[in-house]
Amino acid sequence: MNKVFLTGGSGFVGCNVFERLHKDDVYLYERDEGIAGLLSFEPNVIIHCAGEIYNEGQMFNSNVKLTYNLLEASRLLHNLQAFIYLGSSSEYGRKTEPMKETDFLDPTNLYEATKGAGSLLCQSYARTYGVPVMVARPFSLYGRYEPQHRFIPTLIKSCKAGWEMKVAPGVHDYINIDDFLDAIFMLISDPHPGEIYNFGSGLQLSNDEVVGVVEELIGRKIIKLPVEKMHDYDTDTWVADITKAKKLGWKPKISFWEGIAKLCRHT
Repeated sequence: MNKVFLTGGSGFVGCNVFERLHKDDVYLYERDEGIAGLLSFEPNVIIHCAGEIYNEGQMFNSNVKLTYNLLEASRLLHNLQAFIYLGSSSEYGRKTEPMKETDFLDPTNLYEATKGAGSLLCQSYARTYGVPVMVARPFSLYGRYEPQHRFIPTLIKSCKAGWEMKVAPGVHDYINIDDFLDAIFMLISDPHPGEIYNFGSGLQLSNDEVVGVVEELIGRKIIKLPVEKMHDYDTDTWVADITKAKKLGWKPKISFWEGIAKLCRHT
């Protein structure tokens, strides 16, 4: 049984991580509580899922300062075996080819910049101080406990109800939350300090293709309102190079069709 210090336990990824940690001793970090709890709990695993996506005023504190504080405190822990930092494919910025872990980070907004800064801090603490921290970069996560305002939950609800829905151009590399959890726990059991890993399917789907999958599964069409302009955060290429993750023995097990079918049954 591990002693796990978990941040972001109320978020999409954190809720799923906490659910899978049911046999472990878990400390749930609360926003702005400081690091005293981390030091007194003395975990052997840290899973840092907390992060701010929407509120720019909170991004530096949540995505950079908290990460720095946790890394600093980790230097004082005697039995720490693994520290997982939840990165983001957004750190890469806009690319024209599958994204590799060695790619130059080219952020275009504050969220991408602060998440990238967190990843660089993790690498520096692993190399300078030996903190067993790794960066897990998921691509477009979907699945259980996903916020209902996001694209896939909104699409499923709109399709079932026959509502109108705006569908903008764009592509994504989707990964089911359960496949990503497998990746996190693989890194915990076999740590590689200082390393960054992409986790995606290695395939990209357009928003229109996703709409088509949901419509076929539900057996009903949505009233699609096309949007000519792509969102600022979308691009024509958004796909992971997962060669490095595969060398660990990880690969996605859940097809997009299978994952969406399960959501359609339970949404």
